[in-house]
Amino acid sequence: GEMDDSMDENSDPIDELIATFQGVVSQGRRKMNIIPHVATGELKENVRHLADLYASAKELMEKIEEEAHETPNVSRYARSMRLCAKDFERFEEQYTRLMCREELVRYTNEADEERQGLIVENNLMAGNTSAMEAGIRRLNETTETGGIIMNDLKGQSEQLKRTVDRVLDTGEVLKESKRVLDGMARAAATNKLTTALIILLEIFVICVIIYFKFVASSSKT
Repeated sequence: GEMDDSMDENSDPIDELIATFQGVVSQGRRKMNIIPHVATGELKENVRHLADLYASAKELMEKIEEEAHETPNVSRYARSMRLCAKDFERFEEQYTRLMCREELVRYTNEADEERQGLIVENNLMAGNTSAMEAGIRRLNETTETGGIIMNDLKGQSEQLKRTVDRVLDTGEVLKESKRVLDGMARAAATNKLTTALIILLEIFVICVIIYFKFVASSSKT
């Protein structure tokens, strides 16, 4: 058990892909040997299974080449890749030759259409998932932006409130100042009126004195 675990931990992903590819090709060849001898009612299911195996083998072959070219020590897998390529080439020739038979063409087309439909459906699901993820990202960004705007508005509201309070305080000061100035103006007007009356009274007194001094004196003589 410990040896198996250590082998699993040290297993190479490209070697695993190659082993999987070889298993799929082996199943495909067995299926091709069986199909010519199966009953007509079982042809559709077997043809569909073979088409799936062929598609899997092709996908695995492409994956092996992609992974091997990305690894630094690509030369390590050169021989295995050549063998896989030859195996797939022979498998593809046998598959194409078998599927061209008249009694299998109809099932081959149905299998291809079904597989294409699945591919389209998977692509649509992937596209919808991407669109949903993009929508969620935009929603999160909008929410964050909204939060920032709300914080800015809150700060501006508080600043505006403080400004209004200062304006109101200033208005009270101005009102008080106006009352003081009005009072001073009224006092000044009262003072002027009093001064004018005093002056008039003094003039009147002076006129009375002059009258009695000169006019009354001259009439007596």
